Amino acid sequence: MRTDMSEMVATSIQSPVEGLNGTQPRKRPRPVISCLRCREKKLKCDRVTPCENCAKAGCPADCVYNQGSNSISKAKRIRLRSTPIDQQCAPRGESGGGAAIGIIEDLQQRVLRLEERLALGSRIANTDLDEDASVLQISNDARPCEVISESDVARPNIGTLVVKGTRTRYHGQNTRISLLSQFPQAKEFIAQCSENSTIVGLAREVQFLLGKLPRQLDSPASTVDDKCQPEVVQLRASLPAKGICDRLLRIYTDNFEKVYRIIHVPSFLREYAQFWTEPDHECYQSSSAFIPQLTAICTISLALDGQRTKMDDSTLWQYLDGPATTLIELWLQNLTRKRRTELSTLQVETLLLLSRRLRLVPAEELWKATGTLIRSAMVMGLHLNLTKCTELSVFQAQVRRRLWITIVEMDLEASIACGMPVMTSPHDVGPPPANVNDSDLDESTPELPPERGLSELTDSLYQVSLATSLADRLRAMSIVRIAREQSDLSELVRHGDKIVEHLRQIPHPLKLEEAHMDEENPAKLLNCVLLDVYTRRPLLCLYRPVVLGDPRDDPVFPDICRMSLESSLAILSYQDTFDPSVADPELCNLGAYWDLFQIFCKNDILRDALSVCGYIKQSSKRNIFDSQQSGHIALGGSMHSKASLTRIVENTLDSLTARISEAGSNPKDVLLLAVVLQSVRAHGATQAQEERMSQGASKALSACRQHLLPAVAEGSFGMNLADFAQMLPTTQPMFTPDGQGSFTPSAQLHLPVDFLAQSSALAMEFGNFHGDPFIFGDDSLSWNG
Repeated sequence: MRTDMSEMVATSIQSPVEGLNGTQPRKRPRPVISCLRCREKKLKCDRVTPCENCAKAGCPADCVYNQGSNSISKAKRIRLRSTPIDQQCAPRGESGGGAAIGIIEDLQQRVLRLEERLALGSRIANTDLDEDASVLQISNDARPCEVISESDVARPNIGTLVVKGTRTRYHGQNTRISLLSQFPQAKEFIAQCSENSTIVGLAREVQFLLGKLPRQLDSPASTVDDKCQPEVVQLRASLPAKGICDRLLRIYTDNFEKVYRIIHVPSFLREYAQFWTEPDHECYQSSSAFIPQLTAICTISLALDGQRTKMDDSTLWQYLDGPATTLIELWLQNLTRKRRTELSTLQVETLLLLSRRLRLVPAEELWKATGTLIRSAMVMGLHLNLTKCTELSVFQAQVRRRLWITIVEMDLEASIACGMPVMTSPHDVGPPPANVNDSDLDESTPELPPERGLSELTDSLYQVSLATSLADRLRAMSIVRIAREQSDLSELVRHGDKIVEHLRQIPHPLKLEEAHMDEENPAKLLNCVLLDVYTRRPLLCLYRPVVLGDPRDDPVFPDICRMSLESSLAILSYQDTFDPSVADPELCNLGAYWDLFQIFCKNDILRDALSVCGYIKQSSKRNIFDSQQSGHIALGGSMHSKASLTRIVENTLDSLTARISEAGSNPKDVLLLAVVLQSVRAHGATQAQEERMSQGASKALSACRQHLLPAVAEGSFGMNLADFAQMLPTTQPMFTPDGQGSFTPSAQLHLPVDFLAQSSALAMEFGNFHGDPFIFGDDSLSWNG
């Protein structure tokens, strides 16, 4: 009886297998009249090379026709890709599916091999279930030759990366594809289901019945036809003329494609030339990302060319300054799910974020946007070490690596700006991009060319230098929130010393001394300054809570104060590089670069001026100025007097008041710095201190009024400055804008106290004004980094 039952169980197990092995009668296969991809995807092929489906999917190279009967089936190709090399070469009796061992022993060996491979972080090839795509399971390794602690070692990544043409999609460990990869037998069975006519028939019937339900289960975003989006049509119709586009594109590549790497310049220039050769081609009227990319680039370049564009064509300037970015956002929102995983789409999102940054979008909004951008990049698997992905070309891997580092850097800067946590873990940074020129690689490059030395200025050197310190800067930011509560400051100094060492190792071509020698290249000078500022920011965020707090008896406390002071003074000194009142007047387009520096570094200027005030405050309690250097790393050995530091802060205060009428300026910054400076200058009676702070506040606000009233009069009443000056009894030196966007000495307007009363319109508006300038908790003052 037991024997009969065993035979029945064996028969019930083997019967389905016999059906799958082809014992059931099969229909004679039809001749192949479609390309292999369309046949496998069950799509209608137009039988051209490449066909419309392959071209639309971005993989024209996969459009292959085979009229023979000996073509390899999809399931067989899957099995070949999914089987490790040692199993492919093993004898039949030693492989996992051989007949020399029993079913239980076979499963045990398979589980053992799987556990060993997961422990070693091996790469296992997988396949997409519903797309003809190559899939890799990749571990996020640390950089080679990097000394890291055991806690910093990246765990093997058990997610799955799907590569399909120019699209990449990363599936986390809990998705169906990744979970199925943990069960090789089930995965192999499902891969063969497409060859079983019974299962295929049932699946088609179920799919048909689901389509008849009132509520569709598929995501609408995945089925929307984006063949012709109205936003692209409008962007194309509103694109500037070729001559203007040429100028704006050149400005972008010369100035912005340095620290941030978003596009591959030669590839974009080739597509740009092709576009102007045939601008009315139907591909530019569809959902192609080229038009949104070019428009976003034009909006970015407006930061340096806005004055000229506004003078030449005010309508175009208004479009690029506002509606253009809105159209790009709408285009992104209406993309299909698959289109959102294309590299070109992510490039548009990154360009749009940089454009919004230059338009002084609030820091909190930028932080939200960078978080979304980080997640979009992770969905595409950019946080993985793509150099190990054989399904991506060397070119594609490098472009993705550059873009990923750019996005992480943007998120770090946005997090510092609004004092919020960073979205990215140091483990997800990965190796820096290769230090090569853009001309060294393209889609046809078979392998990564040899990297250039750090002593040679390349297209990638700015980003490579910044990316080298990225993981250490992220680690420093992870402990900023507990910096003040640290009883032992040695941990802070350990993280700070790493950043200081990165500052010392900035390549010679990017040193500021080298950039100052090339005064005819303000783009290089600006990017060298930004490289230095971006590297120092986490160091200052790490030390500022300690410097602004109460004095410590810790032996490293004086070193923290000195290092914070030296970095703060370094950043404050960069104002003189671009400030038209003191910089080289021969520097090309100096006023525009001064504005751009303020956009990128305005918050640094306020924070670092306050850090200097904190140092002055500490010096009044302890004799820091005369203390000796200890064994810890410091950025400089020069000592500063209290008077010299006070003068530096006062100069910064003057700079803030002089720009009070510019976009992004805030009188609360001026008021805050003026009061803090007077409060730390000296200790004395409370009444005397309050009197000094009151005088400082009044002086600063009066200076702001002096600079604001001429701009208000010119804008509200159409007066020019010469006519406005005639209304006033006296004149003093000031700075007024000239036609080139820079500043030249003129006459400062000494305004009477009752000037507002002389204008009934202004007086009425002022009487109806309600506001509290002493509330510092709103969005206008964000210095809590």
